[in-house]
This record gives sequence, C-alpha cells and structure tokens, in this order.
Amino acid sequence: MHGLSSTFMEQFQSKFGYPPDDNQVEPASTPDVAANSADLPQDLATFYRHVDRVSLPDVGSGLFVHPAEQTVAGMRGDLPGRIVGSHEDSVVVFGSDGGGALFALSSTDGSTVYRLPPARVEDGVYTEGPIPCEVVASGLAAYLSFLERELQTAI
Repeated sequence: MHGLSSTFMEQFQSKFGYPPDDNQVEPASTPDVAANSADLPQDLATFYRHVDRVSLPDVGSGLFVHPAEQTVAGMRGDLPGRIVGSHEDSVVVFGSDGGGALFALSSTDGSTVYRLPPARVEDGVYTEGPIPCEVVASGLAAYLSFLERELQTAI
C-alpha cells in the first residue's frame, strides 16, 4: 500500500486538477505502543508493529486507520467498546472514514470488521441509529485488502 499511495500522490493532480491532501501509509515509529496494550486484538497489535497509521483522505470520502495511540486511548473509553442493535459485539475502534463513520474490529474473536455510521454513543456503547451498522470485512487482513483495492481503484 505504501507504493500505491506514492503512485496515487504522484498522479493525483493531473487526474483531478487540484493538489492532493496527505495520503500515506506511515511506518511504525514506536511499535511498543501496541505491544503495551494487552487488550489489543492480536491482528491489530501485529499491524501496529509495522504501520502507525493509514491516511487516505482523497480515496472515496476518506479512509483512515487511526494511529496506535488513538486506538489504545479509544479502548480506555474515548471510543465505543460495545455495539448494540442489529449486531451486538465488543469492539475496538481502529479507523474511520471522512463521513463520520467508525471502523471497529470485533474484540470477541477478531473475525469481523464493522462500519458504524454516526449514531448515539453513551458510556462507551454505540447504539445503532436509523442507518444500520454493517459488516465490511471478515477480519483485519480482509479490511486492509479492501483499503488496497479502494486505493488501486482511485489510481
């Protein structure tokens, strides 16, 4: 994805007629942040050992994988840790899009990534609103493949 994001940046202005925002895959600078959180799902901990964040504001409405520090802070109550509605699960929020939706990995088994549209969050519980949350990938690896496909499509 790092190579794809570089190609995307190089071709962006000629394709769209205006300069790109900062689209990048940032390597991990402090891989111990993720390692110090025992509650972080294994796939996320492995990811954060290599990548700090993914920022693709010009792909679709924007796609982001939050920095490790933000994900870990979210687990401490800054972001939802549970979803209720058509899906009920314990989750770790690790990303977002430019439209206000969050991406969350099931902390129960790590095999589901949810897209949580903007809705009510109270006491760390996301309550599904009029737009239902949806399963967008069967695990973190599948979600990262989705990001890669979206980036390839944008080039």
